[in-house]
Amino acid sequence: MTDAQGLLPVDRLTRVYLGVTAIFAVVFGGMTGLVIAGIHAVAYLAITPLARWRPENGLLGFLRVSYPVALAPVLYAEIATLNRFFTESFFDGLVQSWDAKIFGGQPSIELSSALPWLPFSEVLHLAYFGYYGIVPIALIGVFCTKGFAALHRTAFVVATAFFACYLIFMVFPVAGPRYEFARIEGPISEGAFYGLVHTILESGSSKGAAFPSSHIAASLAAVLGAAREDARWFWLLIIPEIALALGTVYGRFHYAIDALAGFALAVLIWRFDRRLFGFFGPRQPVMGSRYPTE
Repeated sequence: MTDAQGLLPVDRLTRVYLGVTAIFAVVFGGMTGLVIAGIHAVAYLAITPLARWRPENGLLGFLRVSYPVALAPVLYAEIATLNRFFTESFFDGLVQSWDAKIFGGQPSIELSSALPWLPFSEVLHLAYFGYYGIVPIALIGVFCTKGFAALHRTAFVVATAFFACYLIFMVFPVAGPRYEFARIEGPISEGAFYGLVHTILESGSSKGAAFPSSHIAASLAAVLGAAREDARWFWLLIIPEIALALGTVYGRFHYAIDALAGFALAVLIWRFDRRLFGFFGPRQPVMGSRYPTE
């Protein structure tokens, strides 16, 4: 599905995100915002020559439509700066009140306190770390079993989940339990996977990116998107996905409502992904193109 410029739906989607965030940075960010907007403008323009690059097989074919997902960690890193343009506040108090009303307390504290068992903790911290595997496994798996067009559709769903979360983070920053509550102590804190996860977060997390959980939204979008192409990937990945969701709350990385919102967002995007894919499709189809038509 290409247009006269060779743009795919995933290209158009990425352009929209880069354009919206560039405008946001210019309006609210002062000189720093202008720098970020300039970088986004360069990336926006770079998509045009990229669109002329049309591999369908091998590593190059995989990267051609999954590059927005690969770009997501870079875009995530700037969230802590972008959300300071819009507000100096964090909305943790409001989100904590939602948890209290829905769950009768604060599951992000109470779950680990109620189950301070090291093996259980290690399994859930490993599951949280498994986020870094679920998305690439889903994309690579679909590419290997169903081909380029299926990968394109799946990568589109995952990229949409990432971008939707990032836009929310920009205007509704929530720091999360890791910043608001005391760190887990005791035997649990001696676990190898506990230490690994905390080391990663301390070296690369963006403050204000808790609600909704992009870990859950993007990874569940990957599971559901891949399952639509090949149901086997659902059964392979859904248990790690559920464990990941529990791990985000148990490890005090997210409020329970963060996890629920991430789940709901992923399902909503997946439910309407075909319509979104069509909306970002070509305005002037190229007749006779061998590039995927769906």
